[in-house]
Amino acid sequence: MYVSILERETDRNPLDFISVSKAELEVFRLIPELCSALNDGYCRYMRMVGYIACSDDEEERQKASDKAAFWPTIERANCQRPSLDANLCAVFMNEYCGLPFDQAYAWHRRVEAQEWRQGLKPIRGVTVSDQYRALRGDKSNKLTTAALIKENGTTSMISADDVPF
Repeated sequence: MYVSILERETDRNPLDFISVSKAELEVFRLIPELCSALNDGYCRYMRMVGYIACSDDEEERQKASDKAAFWPTIERANCQRPSLDANLCAVFMNEYCGLPFDQAYAWHRRVEAQEWRQGLKPIRGVTVSDQYRALRGDKSNKLTTAALIKENGTTSMISADDVPF
């Protein structure tokens, strides 16, 4: 599936998980020419682990083949939620889709960040207080006005104005 490049993050439809903004290309250091292949590989992995559904018989056959080949790796990793594991996803995308590991890993993180911004998925280690949650748009109504990030026992705050998307 073709991935389009958006000039600004605000050009994105909230349900658009296929387009990539120029800010995302820069932040995640993605190679624009690989974005369509990265999206295809990511979707193939997510179908295999059951996070997204297959849309036809061909995808069902590919899912079965991928699961037979890669599921032992997931079991050896003792991974309970493989859809959340960027490392396993990147290993799969590298070994079975021929994509560079770093680009595959970054793509998983890009999708994870987009889902987080839209309130669809939490990111481990990041807590966003309810009082700061709102829809993106104007200053009084942003997806994230501030986020508390806890790492190594310290807490810091990031303003939504400080991030490019």
